[in-house]
Amino acid sequence: MKAAAALAALVALALSAAVGTAHAATPTKREFIRKGDALCGAVARELVPIRQRAEAAKSLPQSKQWAAAATIWTDQIAIQQRFNTKFRAIGVPAGDASARRLVSSLDRGVVLARSVRDGFARRDVNALASALPAYLQFTLALNRRIHTYGFRVCGRG
Repeated sequence: MKAAAALAALVALALSAAVGTAHAATPTKREFIRKGDALCGAVARELVPIRQRAEAAKSLPQSKQWAAAATIWTDQIAIQQRFNTKFRAIGVPAGDASARRLVSSLDRGVVLARSVRDGFARRDVNALASALPAYLQFTLALNRRIHTYGFRVCGRG
Protein backbone atom coordinates (compact mmCIF):
# COMPACT_ATOMS: atom_id res chain seq x y z
CA MET A 1 0.00 0.00 0.00
CA LYS A 2 2.82 2.43 0.85
CA ALA A 3 4.53 1.58 -2.44
CA ALA A 4 1.35 2.35 -4.37
CA ALA A 5 0.95 5.68 -2.58
CA ALA A 6 4.59 6.56 -3.23
CA LEU A 7 4.22 5.62 -6.89
CA ALA A 8 1.06 7.73 -7.19
CA ALA A 9 2.85 10.69 -5.62
CA LEU A 10 5.81 10.24 -7.97
CA VAL A 11 3.53 10.08 -11.02
CA ALA A 12 1.66 13.20 -9.89
CA LEU A 13 4.95 15.03 -9.38
CA ALA A 14 6.20 13.98 -12.82
CA LEU A 15 2.97 15.10 -14.48
CA SER A 16 3.14 18.46 -12.73
CA ALA A 17 6.69 18.96 -13.93
CA ALA A 18 5.80 17.91 -17.47
CA VAL A 19 3.10 20.54 -17.71
CA GLY A 20 5.64 23.25 -16.95
CA THR A 21 3.24 25.46 -15.05
CA ALA A 22 2.68 26.12 -11.40
CA HIS A 23 0.03 23.77 -10.09
CA ALA A 24 -2.51 25.43 -7.85
CA ALA A 25 -4.16 22.44 -6.19
CA THR A 26 -6.94 24.46 -4.62
CA PRO A 27 -7.67 27.73 -6.36
CA THR A 28 -10.67 29.74 -5.31
CA LYS A 29 -13.65 29.67 -7.66
CA ARG A 30 -12.72 33.17 -8.84
CA GLU A 31 -9.10 32.06 -9.58
CA PHE A 32 -10.35 28.90 -11.29
CA ILE A 33 -12.57 30.96 -13.60
CA ARG A 34 -9.95 33.66 -14.21
CA LYS A 35 -7.19 31.18 -15.07
CA GLY A 36 -9.54 29.00 -17.10
CA ASP A 37 -10.82 31.97 -19.09
CA ALA A 38 -7.24 33.12 -19.78
CA LEU A 39 -6.40 29.64 -21.07
CA CYS A 40 -9.57 29.51 -23.18
CA GLY A 41 -8.71 32.87 -24.72
CA ALA A 42 -5.27 31.61 -25.69
CA VAL A 43 -6.71 28.43 -27.18
CA ALA A 44 -9.34 30.40 -29.12
CA ARG A 45 -6.51 32.33 -30.77
CA GLU A 46 -4.71 29.06 -31.47
CA LEU A 47 -7.82 27.68 -33.19
CA VAL A 48 -8.18 30.61 -35.62
CA PRO A 49 -5.85 29.07 -38.26
CA ILE A 50 -7.65 25.74 -37.89
CA ARG A 51 -10.99 27.41 -38.64
CA GLN A 52 -9.41 29.19 -41.61
CA ARG A 53 -8.06 25.89 -42.93
CA ALA A 54 -11.51 24.32 -42.52
CA GLU A 55 -13.08 27.14 -44.55
CA ALA A 56 -10.40 26.82 -47.23
CA ALA A 57 -10.87 23.05 -47.38
CA LYS A 58 -14.45 23.54 -48.56
CA SER A 59 -13.12 24.75 -51.91
CA LEU A 60 -10.87 21.70 -52.42
CA PRO A 61 -11.93 18.92 -54.77
CA GLN A 62 -14.03 16.43 -52.83
CA SER A 63 -11.32 13.79 -53.18
CA LYS A 64 -8.97 16.03 -51.15
CA GLN A 65 -11.53 17.27 -48.65
CA TRP A 66 -11.51 13.98 -46.74
CA ALA A 67 -7.77 14.07 -46.06
CA ALA A 68 -7.86 17.79 -45.29
CA ALA A 69 -10.67 17.26 -42.77
CA ALA A 70 -8.81 14.39 -41.09
CA THR A 71 -5.67 16.53 -40.79
CA ILE A 72 -7.62 19.49 -39.44
CA TRP A 73 -9.29 17.29 -36.81
CA THR A 74 -5.91 15.79 -35.89
CA ASP A 75 -4.50 19.27 -35.30
CA GLN A 76 -7.57 20.31 -33.33
CA ILE A 77 -7.30 17.21 -31.14
CA ALA A 78 -3.68 18.06 -30.34
CA ILE A 79 -4.76 21.54 -29.23
CA GLN A 80 -7.61 20.05 -27.22
CA GLN A 81 -5.26 17.62 -25.45
CA ARG A 82 -2.82 20.40 -24.53
CA PHE A 83 -5.73 22.49 -23.28
CA ASN A 84 -6.99 19.62 -21.10
CA THR A 85 -3.55 19.16 -19.54
CA LYS A 86 -3.14 22.86 -18.82
CA PHE A 87 -6.70 23.22 -17.54
CA ARG A 88 -6.21 20.33 -15.12
CA ALA A 89 -3.00 21.97 -13.90
CA ILE A 90 -5.09 24.91 -12.66
CA GLY A 91 -6.64 22.63 -10.07
CA VAL A 92 -10.22 22.86 -8.84
CA PRO A 93 -11.68 24.78 -5.93
CA ALA A 94 -11.81 22.72 -2.74
CA GLY A 95 -15.08 20.86 -2.31
CA ASP A 96 -16.46 22.10 -5.64
CA ALA A 97 -18.10 19.05 -7.19
CA SER A 98 -19.36 21.05 -10.19
CA ALA A 99 -15.84 22.18 -11.08
CA ARG A 100 -14.53 18.66 -10.59
CA ARG A 101 -17.21 17.28 -12.96
CA LEU A 102 -16.38 19.92 -15.59
CA VAL A 103 -12.69 19.06 -15.53
CA SER A 104 -13.32 15.31 -15.48
CA SER A 105 -15.53 15.54 -18.57
CA LEU A 106 -12.89 17.18 -20.79
CA ASP A 107 -11.39 13.91 -22.03
CA ARG A 108 -14.75 12.79 -23.39
CA GLY A 109 -14.48 15.58 -25.95
CA VAL A 110 -11.14 14.21 -27.14
CA VAL A 111 -12.57 10.70 -27.47
CA LEU A 112 -15.48 12.00 -29.54
CA ALA A 113 -13.20 14.21 -31.66
CA ARG A 114 -11.05 11.17 -32.45
CA SER A 115 -14.15 9.35 -33.69
CA VAL A 116 -14.88 12.24 -36.03
CA ARG A 117 -11.28 12.40 -37.23
CA ASP A 118 -11.24 8.64 -37.82
CA GLY A 119 -14.47 8.87 -39.80
CA PHE A 120 -12.91 11.45 -42.10
CA ALA A 121 -9.67 9.46 -42.37
CA ARG A 122 -11.62 6.34 -43.42
CA ARG A 123 -14.07 8.31 -45.58
CA ASP A 124 -16.79 6.60 -43.60
CA VAL A 125 -20.02 8.57 -43.92
CA ASN A 126 -21.86 6.12 -41.66
CA ALA A 127 -19.36 6.64 -38.85
CA LEU A 128 -19.54 10.41 -39.34
CA ALA A 129 -23.34 10.29 -39.26
CA SER A 130 -23.13 9.28 -35.61
CA ALA A 131 -19.74 10.74 -34.58
CA LEU A 132 -20.37 14.34 -35.66
CA PRO A 133 -23.75 14.73 -33.91
CA ALA A 134 -22.37 13.04 -30.77
CA TYR A 135 -19.40 15.42 -30.72
CA LEU A 136 -21.58 18.49 -31.32
CA GLN A 137 -24.18 17.46 -28.73
CA PHE A 138 -21.50 16.82 -26.11
CA THR A 139 -19.64 20.06 -26.88
CA LEU A 140 -22.74 22.23 -26.80
CA ALA A 141 -23.91 20.67 -23.52
CA LEU A 142 -20.46 21.06 -21.94
CA ASN A 143 -20.26 24.68 -23.12
CA ARG A 144 -23.64 25.38 -21.48
CA ARG A 145 -22.44 23.82 -18.21
CA ILE A 146 -19.20 25.83 -18.35
CA HIS A 147 -21.07 29.07 -18.98
CA THR A 148 -23.56 28.32 -16.21
CA TYR A 149 -20.67 27.71 -13.81
CA GLY A 150 -19.54 31.29 -14.38
CA PHE A 151 -16.89 31.29 -17.08
CA ARG A 152 -17.03 34.27 -19.43
CA VAL A 153 -14.60 33.16 -22.17
CA CYS A 154 -14.72 29.38 -21.82
CA GLY A 155 -17.87 27.86 -23.22
CA ARG A 156 -18.34 30.55 -25.86
CA GLY A 157 -17.27 28.41 -28.78
